Amino acid sequence: MDTASDFDQLEQETSSWWYLARRSLLREFVSESLVGKREARILDMGGTAELEFDGPSPFRLVNQHSRLRDAAFQQVHGVANLVCSAPDELAFASNKFDLIVAGDFLQSVTDDRVALRELLRVLKDGGLLCLTVPAYAFLWGEEDERRGHYRRYRTSELRRKLTTSGFEVQRASYFVTAPFLPLVMLRMAQSIVRTTIASNGRFTRHTRTANAAMKLLLDGERQALHHINLPFGTVVVCWARKPPLVAERVTVPAWEQQWASPRLTWSGS
Repeated sequence: MDTASDFDQLEQETSSWWYLARRSLLREFVSESLVGKREARILDMGGTAELEFDGPSPFRLVNQHSRLRDAAFQQVHGVANLVCSAPDELAFASNKFDLIVAGDFLQSVTDDRVALRELLRVLKDGGLLCLTVPAYAFLWGEEDERRGHYRRYRTSELRRKLTTSGFEVQRASYFVTAPFLPLVMLRMAQSIVRTTIASNGRFTRHTRTANAAMKLLLDGERQALHHINLPFGTVVVCWARKPPLVAERVTVPAWEQQWASPRLTWSGS
């Protein structure tokens, strides 16, 4: 493993417009979910939200990574509370976290259903989850292969997998709508010429101007998500929760209540 090259790639990724837009989206979810809470435990899968709290905080944050390379990169940048474990066997006790943010991690695990069940296990009853994944199988490209992805999703598929894993899906929408058409055209061109600018295995670098423009555009999309679901995009974002435990209510038939009443008396003939 070339550590210097890997760290340079991660530096480029964490300054890209998509990373910045996703971080803002997940941070907003955490901020809104913590309103009125006096304490909470938060799990950041992959450290993609880069959550920080000013001064002493009642909110306890854990940054989970599945690769030592990523954990080392975060440690170099001063991130604390780092844990490295397999996504299908998280190193946490059950019912531990109030919130989980998972930015672009689910598509990189072999069995996404097992990973979702693990997230459900470590989430407290009534706890919230926000995750993002790449959208549409027909947008699959060499960048997906280079990053070790296994799949892309539609909103309906992600909803179904979350539901069958035990979550209650509150909302699912597409995101990054603006670059959708250009990316579709690029994929069509790639299917013809079978080559890409990423074929040399290097991370695509974006200029500061392009990053700033895309970040501004996606900030507008993020504000729109407060009011509507976007009909298409290159990313799926989903909000879900773990159902709270509900005490089983036993309905006693009326005739049984009558016979069980202590005030019921017999009148002799």
